[in-house]
Amino acid sequence: MRVIVYKNLRRGDWSIAAASGRNGTGRGQVIDHLTSLILSDVTMIVQESGRQRVLSKRQREVHAWCVGEIVDTVPPGLTARELTYNPYRCGEFTTRDGKAIEHCAYVEFTESQGAIAHT
Repeated sequence: MRVIVYKNLRRGDWSIAAASGRNGTGRGQVIDHLTSLILSDVTMIVQESGRQRVLSKRQREVHAWCVGEIVDTVPPGLTARELTYNPYRCGEFTTRDGKAIEHCAYVEFTESQGAIAHT
């Protein structure tokens, strides 16, 4: 089952929602909250209209998330890079070194280190 994961800034954990829509990238109902999980075949989505509302109102709104399949582990040998998103800096997900990223093999969502992209 494809799910959507985003940082819940109020709770401090990761919200998991059912993927909805024709292409499976729309946000459905929240089904769980976890402190850590791993997704495979991950696509990063930023809804530009939601980002523009955040920029104009300076108010939080869920408008960016990762879509993928929940798995148990990340295979060894992949390159790990910290993943970040800040609507005030850029309209897409980036690695800490500033490289834009739209898709990756795995994303590990952790309690202490945030999101880590594995390519």
